[in-house]
Amino acid sequence: MAGAWLRAQVGILQDAAGELRRGRWPRSYAFTFVAEMGVLLGGFAALKIAGGVLGTTGFGEYAVARRAVSVLAFPLLVGLGISIPRYVARAVGADPSGATARGYFLAALLIGAPILGGFGVVAALERDWFARAFYGDARFSSLTMPIVTAIVGLYAHTLVYANFRGRLRMWPANLLQLVNLALTPPLALLVSHRSAAAALEITGVVWLLTATAAGSWGLLRGGGKGGTPERLIPRAVRDLLGFGLPRVAGEFALFGFFALPTFYVAHTSGIETAGFFSFGLSLVQMLTSLFAAIGILLLPYVSRQVAEGSWDRIASIVSRAVTGSLFITVLLVFALQAVLDRLILLLMGSAFAPAVQPARWLITGAIPFVAYTVVRDSLDAVATWPYNSVNVVVALAVVTGLLWLGGGVVSPALAVALGCSGLGVLTLLTWGRALRAARASGPRAVTVVPGDSEFGV
Repeated sequence: MAGAWLRAQVGILQDAAGELRRGRWPRSYAFTFVAEMGVLLGGFAALKIAGGVLGTTGFGEYAVARRAVSVLAFPLLVGLGISIPRYVARAVGADPSGATARGYFLAALLIGAPILGGFGVVAALERDWFARAFYGDARFSSLTMPIVTAIVGLYAHTLVYANFRGRLRMWPANLLQLVNLALTPPLALLVSHRSAAAALEITGVVWLLTATAAGSWGLLRGGGKGGTPERLIPRAVRDLLGFGLPRVAGEFALFGFFALPTFYVAHTSGIETAGFFSFGLSLVQMLTSLFAAIGILLLPYVSRQVAEGSWDRIASIVSRAVTGSLFITVLLVFALQAVLDRLILLLMGSAFAPAVQPARWLITGAIPFVAYTVVRDSLDAVATWPYNSVNVVVALAVVTGLLWLGGGVVSPALAVALGCSGLGVLTLLTWGRALRAARASGPRAVTVVPGDSEFGV
């Protein structure tokens, strides 16, 4: 049985490679996998360097700050990371000159500028409140503005990366990912003079500068010779917000799923314990990110099969992907459990010994979380209803309830592991429901939501 599962997983990858060789997928997809692996390794390198350069207290400050950046940036983006690629891609198809696509990108900038400006003013005026909210202590208020700087940089990076994706210019998109997300954080830590605040500020400034340079180059290369029609901008703003805002809850909940337990630990057990807990969560995210490439491959594949009504083929390929991925994850988790204490001490030093016990519970939760990671893209391919957002919100509610109501009975690590289990089960159940509904309705039931634009994009 195990051998059959492994052969099934290899078969999926072989099918994907065949599609790539036949030119049915852009060859830059291969570079996408390289970029994502680079981001994964860069994230681990940042943790390793932070642990050695900043010490345990500084590591806790940095780890909680990075969680705060993630959990705040995505609601501030109001779904632009999702809506920009959609509308830019449609605009390029309807207007190859690029003028209409440029209008959507400019509209995104007009949306983001006042949001970031308002947020920055509030944060500057209420630094102590922000410190208490995320660290449980106003003495960390000096980290508020560095966190804001990092958020501004990540915001700019996300807009430019989304614009490149919408234009299917994956080479510059992936280069931007590698420079900003893989290389910048560890390098910023190395030149931070042992300061978490300095590392965050350097990271945010570099993100902003590289995104500005890449975005300007992208507009000059693909913006069209004519000007952007003035009447496009208001319509583009409505299009982007109308599509993106309903998806904010799911994106916010996904980042809150990993960030809120860290903030809870910071409030109840102190900054050093929160840093150890965040390290365990990072192991989970790194482990599950190994399977993100499967979703990248399945999304276009399942979408084509939906158009053809090949429901049996969809059910078979997703089932094999899930069983193969879960089998590999179980092997990895068992191997990690056997060497986890020695691995953490080897990589991070003896000061991180307290991170071992929560990490054991957390990496166990990676098994069901992989099911969510593999299936979520296929779920979006067959259904327009935001099943993923609903599932993540429910899982976050479960974790929050366990943290606040469980008291000393349920540890934060166990609460997250149980939340991961709930999310995995919900995803598999809704996948079956969505596939049955799509099969009953036929191919027409799964369509792209039409862009309600006078420009026909």
